[in-house]
Amino acid sequence: MARIYFASTGVILLSMAIILSSCEQSIDPIIGEDRPFTLWGYLDAHADIQRVRVFSIEDRLGVDRSGPVDAVVSSKNLTTGEEYKWVNREIVYRDSSVGHVFEAEFRAEYEHSYRLSVRRSDGEESSAEVTIPPPVEVELIDERDRVIVPVHIHGKPPRLVDVTVTYDAITLPPANPWPPGSTTPPAVLLPVEVSYSGKEEPLENGWRYEINLRDDFALVQEEFELSCLSPDHIALRRIYFRFLAADAQWAPPNDSFDPDLLIEPGTFSNVENGYGFFGGGYTVTTSWIPTGAILGNIGYRTAGPCSFGPQNIPDCQLPPEPCLDRDG
Repeated sequence: MARIYFASTGVILLSMAIILSSCEQSIDPIIGEDRPFTLWGYLDAHADIQRVRVFSIEDRLGVDRSGPVDAVVSSKNLTTGEEYKWVNREIVYRDSSVGHVFEAEFRAEYEHSYRLSVRRSDGEESSAEVTIPPPVEVELIDERDRVIVPVHIHGKPPRLVDVTVTYDAITLPPANPWPPGSTTPPAVLLPVEVSYSGKEEPLENGWRYEINLRDDFALVQEEFELSCLSPDHIALRRIYFRFLAADAQWAPPNDSFDPDLLIEPGTFSNVENGYGFFGGGYTVTTSWIPTGAILGNIGYRTAGPCSFGPQNIPDCQLPPEPCLDRDG
């Protein structure tokens, strides 16, 4: 067993952060519980290493201890028969709590079914079965001069989860501040995430979204104001459209993976003889950069030629490199 010390763990899906990195464990006690394990995780078709967090159910549900855990984790591809043994990685979080995360090196295949089994030494077992959704293609209908950008998703996995548009926004301070000699404030990168979950329109074989750049810019400005940054000097590096294509199991109450809610026995679980959730899916991301004309029309600051007349200097904005490196 390897022990890994994490300052933080990057998990693709924020709503599933409890799988690996939750430090808070507001868990109700479970006395006399005969189910052996709680499981949290999902098979990721875009990852080379699969992970699941395993909690032993003892006096309290979801409390881990340092040291060996009485669990053997394995998985089987029910489509091909291929089997994998998973390795325990003990993780110590910043608050000194411990998590047991089991890993296996393989890539889950589209439309294949898998069974994950977690067995205790006395033979008691918790398990879950999932099917990876089919692949999708994302088509961005970018007409370059529109503030409403249609996005088509071709292919129809059972569920789309956490559909978000992220605006990689940054303050763009004047290259020549006024009055002369004034200190130029630093550029501050503040990505702003806007949820588009539930805003899809069904197609015959997929979904359609309409990204409203102008309405979203108002939300970007609001976030900058809340962060004590000027809402009048915002530039945009890139736009990211992201979602998780998920299996049919991914259906918690109110579409929310709230650990305080889901940890309650009987609330939601697809784990046989256990608690928690184990799903299947993959994250899809596409990005683009609107033209300078459309950005200026919306209200973003854009780079342009700068005259040296004093009357123009206060409004002259030049990109402070490398802050507007659009590949950054």
